[in-house]
Amino acid sequence: MRLRGAVLVLACMLLGGCASQPLSTGFAGPAQATEADYDPGKKTLASKVLSAIALERVTGRKPDPSRLNDLN
Repeated sequence: MRLRGAVLVLACMLLGGCASQPLSTGFAGPAQATEADYDPGKKTLASKVLSAIALERVTGRKPDPSRLNDLN
């Protein structure tokens, strides 16, 4: 019975010591953000389609399909 208790205490101490160390030490550095090549002035086709749907729902008028073909 004492042997089981000693093994249990030893296992808890070993696991407790390992719990404070992160698993990723030394494998890779911290992640760094990169600049996105995003131009907010340029509208995508999806953006134009969503704008046309919103315009149709608000005004009730059908959108001009030729405006959807021209991307900036």
